[in-house]
Amino acid sequence: MMTTSTNQSDHVFDLKISTGDGSSPKYSYMPLSPVARSPKHGVLSRANLSLMILLFGVGVLLGGMSNHLRLPKAPESVPKINRFHPSLRKDDADDSLKVAFLMSFPNSGTSYTSRLVRTVTGHNTASNYGLETPGEDGKSAPVFDFSPEGPFWSQPTDARITRPTKGYLLTKTHCGGRCDKCSTDKYIETHQTFLQRCLEGEYTTGDGSGGLQVLRGHYDKSMVRKAVHLIRDPFDNIVSRFHLAHKHSERRKELKFLAKYPKSKEGFRDFCKDIGMEFRSEEKHSKFFDDFFDEVKNVPCYADFFKYLQWHNLAFTTTWDLGIPTMILHYENYTYNFNGTKDSLLEFLEQEDNHDPPDFIRGKTYRHYFSKEEVQAVFSMLSKVALQETWIHTKHYFD
Repeated sequence: MMTTSTNQSDHVFDLKISTGDGSSPKYSYMPLSPVARSPKHGVLSRANLSLMILLFGVGVLLGGMSNHLRLPKAPESVPKINRFHPSLRKDDADDSLKVAFLMSFPNSGTSYTSRLVRTVTGHNTASNYGLETPGEDGKSAPVFDFSPEGPFWSQPTDARITRPTKGYLLTKTHCGGRCDKCSTDKYIETHQTFLQRCLEGEYTTGDGSGGLQVLRGHYDKSMVRKAVHLIRDPFDNIVSRFHLAHKHSERRKELKFLAKYPKSKEGFRDFCKDIGMEFRSEEKHSKFFDDFFDEVKNVPCYADFFKYLQWHNLAFTTTWDLGIPTMILHYENYTYNFNGTKDSLLEFLEQEDNHDPPDFIRGKTYRHYFSKEEVQAVFSMLSKVALQETWIHTKHYFD
């Protein structure tokens, strides 16, 4: 059962969807684009937005926006809210299988979300990164015969799941601007380069002589018909990136790294300190950090927070530019309203709930790794860097 109401002044459309447990979580549809509206800026065209990003970078785009943007008042329960952006074109009427991006800054819930969909539907998901999940012959398994460079089946050898033939296929992509331990020229992206990264990934195929080779593939953007945009608390997200680096070091048996950077608050802060010192001079003189470098320079892994904000700015810009329906899924919703979040995700993908979901491990929060002053410094950077949609969907993390 659905009911809608509109608030013309704030341009917010509310939708209530009944859930199996009798509760009525609230979802909101945000029309038009993630571009800021204000008497000062007006509504930017797609061309102007891309040009601004290209010339100035998202680090200085819409500077100081929190001081002048008229934003919809967020309800107190905003962490429990998923938001949907309407399509700028009609949904596909045919029953063929279509691609739905699973867009995420690394370590924001990608693996669990993919596993959740596979488990409850009994159907496979996909990924841009076929190299990660080869088939029994060592080759990546393309989903579509007409697109051998991707996307690829996530679990091509798992006999417990089948390959869906209709609805929307959840397809993992991390897009661009996400490298770790790298200089600014490696992670600053324009809208065009970011979109390119959203559509590509490495895969394994035959080399023509009986062996295997790794190639970088790319598929057409017209294949993408929907998107799920994952967002996680930035502090939890950044610490989880350190945990992933730690996991990789364990796998490679890098004993020196493991001894120097234990998986703890102290290990995280020491790791960030060393990375910060390596690139501090370059970032200090970068125009992308002009407005806030002195404020954030002592925040652990401050450059990763910039990458996080830039990434979400560009993700919102990309889905708006593609004109595709987009579900905004906050990672913490798995804790606050698991069933409602699961049901809305499956409804969005037009997939059925056939099996029990996998366990979700709660409590992965790391705000205590940062001081109050460091949290405030990141908030200040957010207010200067974030586009309107990024601001709406992340500012509650600082309440």
